[in-house]
Amino acid sequence: MNFDTWKNLDPVEDVARKLGFNIGSCRSWDDYSSRFQAANDRDVGHLVKRAKELAGVLSTGELPVLQAMLHAADFSRQADEISEERTWRRLDYTHGDNATAVALAILRQ
Repeated sequence: MNFDTWKNLDPVEDVARKLGFNIGSCRSWDDYSSRFQAANDRDVGHLVKRAKELAGVLSTGELPVLQAMLHAADFSRQADEISEERTWRRLDYTHGDNATAVALAILRQ
């Protein structure tokens, strides 16, 4: 599995859409990270702020996907903040494509 597999998983597409981030144009992990950071910087932290808002309304399976997306974009600290120090506990509720999305984002291969 590779970046294209990850970005086309339904949970990744859904969370990216909710964030307002066009993941479809990203070609690699490095490209994803660069584009995510540039979009966040361009809008004065908009993506990270939106992620914090979404953290309160996403399902127990979607939240780890959001955290993994932040981690893959080099926003691990922010991913930790929205997990309220429950990252590993939340993974207990992550299955199917959500779990695949999290695993691939951690691997970044």
